[in-house]
Amino acid sequence: AHVVAGASAARGAEEEEVSGFEEEASKLDKAAVLALRRSHFCAAQSISYANTDPLLIVRGSGSRLFDERGRSFLDTRNNVCHVGHAHPRVAKAVADQVSMLNTNTRYLHPNLSLLAKRLVSTFPEGSGLEVCFFVNSGSEANDLAMRLAFARSQSRELIVVDHGYHGHTQQTIEISPYKFDHKGGEGAKSNVHKVPCPCTFRGPHRGLDAGQRYAEYVEAACREAAGRQVAAFIVESGMCVGRVVLP
Repeated sequence: AHVVAGASAARGAEEEEVSGFEEEASKLDKAAVLALRRSHFCAAQSISYANTDPLLIVRGSGSRLFDERGRSFLDTRNNVCHVGHAHPRVAKAVADQVSMLNTNTRYLHPNLSLLAKRLVSTFPEGSGLEVCFFVNSGSEANDLAMRLAFARSQSRELIVVDHGYHGHTQQTIEISPYKFDHKGGEGAKSNVHKVPCPCTFRGPHRGLDAGQRYAEYVEAACREAAGRQVAAFIVESGMCVGRVVLP
């Protein structure tokens, strides 16, 4: 009885604390939020439109974001909500799962195994792609991909495409020209070989032979590795961070 009473009291205190937090947040206007942000966030974390009027976004729905005044904005910037913001099926699935269990892959669970099976079934037949790693972000996925490539090849030689961005871990920054070639960057490491972005609109090769000409840069990068095996060639399937390259 004492344990039950103690647990109930703890839950009550937690609920009161959450309620107090939400109440405090609801009373903050944009200027107060911006002041808190500037006081407690590292300045390296930029705020969009800070030089004019930063957006205070309070909710999202589908392809739209809404600010505290109810204004609607078409979201062309955030690449996380692939099926739209606040998709009802996704929101319900997340709520149902976290109310039951939220742990990691060291334990057995049927959902994990079934998801892996379904993912593998979409891979090209005969590709040898037969197992999965579940991770938390694209940065973590690319970082792990590099570790696997290094382990398999016993090489650290990498080929990357100019303007590419692959994540914010130390390893992925070192393979992202969008980061290492810009302000605060240190340039490409000696094991990172950069090739031009295959742009047929503004790039150096725009004719019918453009594909072959750009591929020649990759061949040259392989030779530049000085006889060492290339561990990986990494490229965005759709280049859209450093700049949008349209057909």
